[in-house]
Amino acid sequence: MEKLLALFDSFVNTEKGIYFLGNSVWHWILAFAITVAVYFLFRFIFKVIVKQIDKIASRTDNILDDIAVDALKNSKFWFFAVIAIFFGTEILNFGEYDFLPVKILILTTFAQIGIWVNVIFCDVLNNWSKKNNPNIVKNSGFVIINWLGKFIIWAVILLLILDNLGVKVVSLMAGLGVGGIAVALAVQKILGDLFASISIMIDKPFEIDDFIAIGDIRGTVESTGIRTTRIRSVTGEQIVISNNDILESRLNNFKQMKERRITYTIGVTYKTAKENLQAITGIVKNIIDNQSKARFDRGHLKGFDASSIDYEFIYWVTSPDYVVYMDVQEQINLAVMDAFAERKIEMARPTQTVFLQN
Repeated sequence: MEKLLALFDSFVNTEKGIYFLGNSVWHWILAFAITVAVYFLFRFIFKVIVKQIDKIASRTDNILDDIAVDALKNSKFWFFAVIAIFFGTEILNFGEYDFLPVKILILTTFAQIGIWVNVIFCDVLNNWSKKNNPNIVKNSGFVIINWLGKFIIWAVILLLILDNLGVKVVSLMAGLGVGGIAVALAVQKILGDLFASISIMIDKPFEIDDFIAIGDIRGTVESTGIRTTRIRSVTGEQIVISNNDILESRLNNFKQMKERRITYTIGVTYKTAKENLQAITGIVKNIIDNQSKARFDRGHLKGFDASSIDYEFIYWVTSPDYVVYMDVQEQINLAVMDAFAERKIEMARPTQTVFLQN
């Protein structure tokens, strides 16, 4: 810059003329020209580099280079403007304020770095959500992580800027830390539900529209909020339950069920003939085997009740749909009734026999 300034002074007599802030107007004009030239040169070179990187990224399956390109495309014009101003003002003399262009460049760079990191964080989070669970954006835990991540990024950038401006960041953080502990103790129940919401988002014990059971609560998940989850019960009402209570409870997710295990019991009267008692297991097995959406597991004479001889059968419905299960069970019941009527096997019902002795 000194050689450029000396060359410029050899052509223009800068000693004569108007001075502004300790510098000749001619020097200000030269500084402006350098600023404009550097700005457009930097923008041109940067766009060419980003365009080449984008072409390379489009030919690969790696998501990281796409994220890098997206971050670079979010470079702001004022960042290049400040860089250009820094180079332009190198020929000027500000006396005791010569540090200002460098200071402004550093602060602007911190702000631009914050934008880059913020874009990278959002892209990584969005790609993770699409890969693991596209419906996760409906979960408030996702919103919390998104907001919390951005808050941390800009908090760090702000602390770096304050530190560069001469603020005692350590003392400031110590004060904020004590205040943060006091606030955390006051709202620990809310924070517990908040982190429970984040845990539900990451661990994914259930998703929106899943049919779940928590204790005696059964229903379809409608939404997961910051503190609570809303469930539409099988009887129609909406149930609101704390996220922390959900994590502390045993949860059954029926949507994840691929097959439904059914325990099927039949009771016949004590008047049933022995050959019929021996044939019942085979009869029911054949009926279940004839169902296209059922798979027989086992069947046994289970025991003797007060008024019946009881059989227990286990079979699987090869669909998690409850309506399919009920359709299969209905067909089995009707077929069992027909088979028993054909063999004159009487199904048991609660009875009581009284013996009289003279």
